[in-house]
Amino acid sequence: MDLHDRQQRILAELRMHGTVSVADFAQRIGVSPMTVRRDLRELADAGRVRRIHGGAEAVEAEAFGGVRHRPAPRAGGDASGADAPLFTLGLITPDPSYYFPQIVDGAVERTRALGGRVVLGVSLYEAERERAQIARMLSGGVDALLVTTTVADSFDRFAQLSEAPVPVVMVERSVEHAPVGDELESVRTDHSAGAVIGIRHLAELGHERIGMYFVETPSAPFLRAGVRRALERLDLPPVSPVAEVPEGDSGDLARSFLRSALDAGVTAVLAHSDHYAVELTGIALEMGLDVPGDLSILTFDDSFAALAAVPLTAVTPPGRDIGRLAAAMAFERLASTDTVSAARHVTLRPCLTVRESTGPRR
Repeated sequence: MDLHDRQQRILAELRMHGTVSVADFAQRIGVSPMTVRRDLRELADAGRVRRIHGGAEAVEAEAFGGVRHRPAPRAGGDASGADAPLFTLGLITPDPSYYFPQIVDGAVERTRALGGRVVLGVSLYEAERERAQIARMLSGGVDALLVTTTVADSFDRFAQLSEAPVPVVMVERSVEHAPVGDELESVRTDHSAGAVIGIRHLAELGHERIGMYFVETPSAPFLRAGVRRALERLDLPPVSPVAEVPEGDSGDLARSFLRSALDAGVTAVLAHSDHYAVELTGIALEMGLDVPGDLSILTFDDSFAALAAVPLTAVTPPGRDIGRLAAAMAFERLASTDTVSAARHVTLRPCLTVRESTGPRR
């Protein structure tokens, strides 16, 4: 553990516990007491800690509220401190692939920087598996939970998590309007804003008639709302045609959709998500269409949009930032000295990544 990481770990422990002992900290992370004293002296000179006999205390407590318990420092560990986490976050995701690894990477990165560890669970979109994993993590002693439920409006799960004895942050799920669980914290992509970004990009290229090709996901209602808002603001006609893609082979549907789109004068399509956009692009090329000459295609997700036959312009969600912020929010709850504070429901704005699949309307 280098100087920067060690001092960040000291500051994290002070936020979590208010004080740190030289002897205890040195033993837990595997360095000499002299090294810890030197770190504390540098931090005190910078005004970040206050020296006391045998250790240091926090200069001031940051109030983030809602703490229900406070983890104790873990004993043991090797010379790097890898086996002596300050806290443990349980992270439950419905899918080990596609978009979610970005969130996991961000959460792990931030948690490690704060001196903690992440325990991962995957529900595979099975509600009962998800319920059991939450119960198992809580009984196993995690200090906080980050959860992406199998479906968007999982009221039973919100109710279960509301009873959890640890802080909970919902990830890429909205709880603001749920009948239960609105006291849970959440961080998610602003998919409506992303749809606005995408439609505005197409409109700036001169496209007026836009089609929508999408699979029904927890994000789809927000995307549709954003598309409607953008078209109204830009005084453009409603999207037409709209194709809701079923699971499985969608090749015939893609061909039918493209024929209907061309008949309707559509010159651009917003697709969700990447694997359907990639397939749609390939079929458009097979049908002899030029992308973007005859048809611009824009996708929402950007997990592998760049690998399409024509690299796809994409609305790119901030997956790593979502993971980082979710972990930080959980830590702040653990580290808080307040007993009451408003729950935070945070949305992060995606960005536009322009590639070769969108161009001016002919």
